[in-house]
Amino acid sequence: MKLVFVTDNGFSKKNDEYYYSGANVQHYATVTQHFDDITFIARNKPYEQSSNLISEKYQVHLINSITNGKYVINNYKKLDNILDDTVKNSDIVMCFGINGYLAYKKAKKYNKPTIAYVGGCVYDILKNMDSRLRKISAPIIMSMIKEMVKNASYVHYVDRYLLERYPTKGKYLICPSAKIDIDHTALDNRLEKIQNQKGTITIGLIGYTHNKIKGIDTAIRALQFLGDEYKLQVVGRGNHAWLKDLASELNVDSQVDFLGVLSGRENIFNWLDTIDIYIQPSLTEGMPRATIEAMSRACPVVSTNAGGLSSIIDVNFRIKSGDYNDLAKKIKMLSESTVLSQEQSQKNYETSKEFASNVLDIKRNNFYKMICDSM
Repeated sequence: MKLVFVTDNGFSKKNDEYYYSGANVQHYATVTQHFDDITFIARNKPYEQSSNLISEKYQVHLINSITNGKYVINNYKKLDNILDDTVKNSDIVMCFGINGYLAYKKAKKYNKPTIAYVGGCVYDILKNMDSRLRKISAPIIMSMIKEMVKNASYVHYVDRYLLERYPTKGKYLICPSAKIDIDHTALDNRLEKIQNQKGTITIGLIGYTHNKIKGIDTAIRALQFLGDEYKLQVVGRGNHAWLKDLASELNVDSQVDFLGVLSGRENIFNWLDTIDIYIQPSLTEGMPRATIEAMSRACPVVSTNAGGLSSIIDVNFRIKSGDYNDLAKKIKMLSESTVLSQEQSQKNYETSKEFASNVLDIKRNNFYKMICDSM
């Protein structure tokens, strides 16, 4: 069965080999398990060490962005030609984002079934970007994605709130892309760490650093209201010069450390075990894998109400987006109370079990098997 997988997410090429990004680990695992013949069509991005090799048995087409730069028209024509050829000769098309919307239109033209993937609200994402053009385009792009999702044969949502925002007439699955293997020693280790906590309080955050979506600037501003013993460590790719400038302006630069990309889940989990409090002050989210991973390591967590965060984090430890004063207050509450911190640690750990690989894999595999069986 031939699947065409079309996404805005960046793939890359190095030494004549193709790679998919860390954000696509679960997508790749799912589609390669259920489809034998796959063509990947994705945005062309620079290679990063944390990327994963795509098997040479699959075809890959990398396309430069059709929304940025002076070559927009040429890039669009190239994408259109590739979609016309691949979709026409496919059995089913999987659609992500704006590129996915164009693939959906081709699938409609050639009467091919589609799988729409909804990993977040495109309106919220675009509205919270610095680009004026992207802010203006947000309602237009949202209407396009709504059309695609409404008419898709099948839809994979990462959280129920996205089903409510982007309804469908097709069959659907609600299942996050998180992949958590529960470590039964994590909770005991965390409780002991909290009990013995002295000195520096290390706050951790995972997210892209090149824009405001993950609320890293909110986290830095919160440091103004915390003492020198509070340190913020940020893991993630992207240009963070603007964040370093902000930290310097606020005189908290000595309290912020940008660690860059930590490749591999083991390195991420090892790092999570060293921090004291995890925060996710995001402006928008789907169902955040990084937060769930932190919860699986029994971290106390403070987050915003964005997206799926409102269904997994204790309401008493959620803040409004951008409220750095309240973020500081809740971090302090946790750091100053062993009992409270241990309660949140245990609660988050128990919630993370709902996202265990063996639980989600069954839901995910049953859905995609149903799709294949119906072809």
